[in-house]
Amino acid sequence: MTSPTRLRTHLAERLRTWRDAGLGRSTVDLASGQHPVVDIDGDRRLLFSSSNYLGLSHHPAVVAAAVDATRTFGTGAGGSRLTTGSTTLHRQLEEELADWLGYPDCVLFPTGYAANLSALSVLADDAVTVFSDERNHASIIDGCRSAKSAGAEVRVYPHRDMRALRGLLDARSTPHGLIVTDGVFSMDGTVAPVADIVPLAREHGCMVLVDDAHGIGTLADGRGSAAPHSPAPDVLVGTLSKALAAEGGFICADTVICELLRNRARPFIYSTASPAPTVAAALAAVRLVRSDPGLVRQLQHNVRRLTTGLGLASVAGTPIIPVPVGDERAAMALADELRREGFHVPAIRYPTVPRGRAILRVTVMATHTDAQIDALTSAVSRRQGVPADAPAQRCARGLRAPEPQPGRRRPPGR
Repeated sequence: MTSPTRLRTHLAERLRTWRDAGLGRSTVDLASGQHPVVDIDGDRRLLFSSSNYLGLSHHPAVVAAAVDATRTFGTGAGGSRLTTGSTTLHRQLEEELADWLGYPDCVLFPTGYAANLSALSVLADDAVTVFSDERNHASIIDGCRSAKSAGAEVRVYPHRDMRALRGLLDARSTPHGLIVTDGVFSMDGTVAPVADIVPLAREHGCMVLVDDAHGIGTLADGRGSAAPHSPAPDVLVGTLSKALAAEGGFICADTVICELLRNRARPFIYSTASPAPTVAAALAAVRLVRSDPGLVRQLQHNVRRLTTGLGLASVAGTPIIPVPVGDERAAMALADELRREGFHVPAIRYPTVPRGRAILRVTVMATHTDAQIDALTSAVSRRQGVPADAPAQRCARGLRAPEPQPGRRRPPGR
């Protein structure tokens, strides 16, 4: 019989190999909220890696809604949606999202990951071929794996390549097809050609699912990458944890699809529901975005300023701005240089992106000032250390953030 100690040795060797390849990861500890200036591991830095795109996580209306819901419903859901976890707030948020985004129905899930996993595992079976963009999010990839286990065929097409997609659709051997794509791709910030995909799908008798986690609240009038196009995708997946400043995922579709999800989606059936304070915060955020177009306009102004400053004006207007580096160790070194200058910008490496194609993934928020954005573009352009009175340090000192907490230790390996 093999000793458990031998397995531990094997696992330790796997971890060592992973770290030696420059792929080691560890968390950082924030002692403040998702503001432009944050306290991270005891250092005050300018934050350019948050998905709090509209800065709503500290908006008074959003915070007040969460506090009021906590007083009414408490802090935990106490059960799944189908037992005791569903509140009047859950139903209100589903109705608000469906109305805003133009769908008959909506289903909330504990996370956006669970929403994608549910959609693919329920909608695809042995009568369906799934056509998936090669750069789709990991939750879609895992959903496709679940669909394959149910007998579905899965075909991956090159990124945003409509000619290749048409060829795969022409060769489809199953009765039904489902095209699946991110709306805004989470690593490179490109936007799916939804206006081309939906008509192509109609031509071939297929359905379309768009995961617009990074588009809703950031593009068009806030309704995302699919909003300007008609007909709309059959299924729209979104998240509450980015521009909407809460936590959870949702699927908008017709009533048949939504009822099937409520009855067959395992993450919906077997997960504890999102707690009411989180749902209330998301509901308040949706209503703010619907009523105040200036929120999205400010974000888009900041996107333009940042991309122009980095010489990336051709980027598709999303708040995700990749700075290509290539080598994993070089990306880590550049991120560390920026950290010393007073910025928090993560290096993204394999397996999130292909080997040898590491990037700095910069994200911008509506609450960043012009001076903060200009400080980052200057630092990235130099790609070298600067004196302690650099613009980033001056910007950081000029805004409030919690003081470092005594006794805190920086995690190893950062």
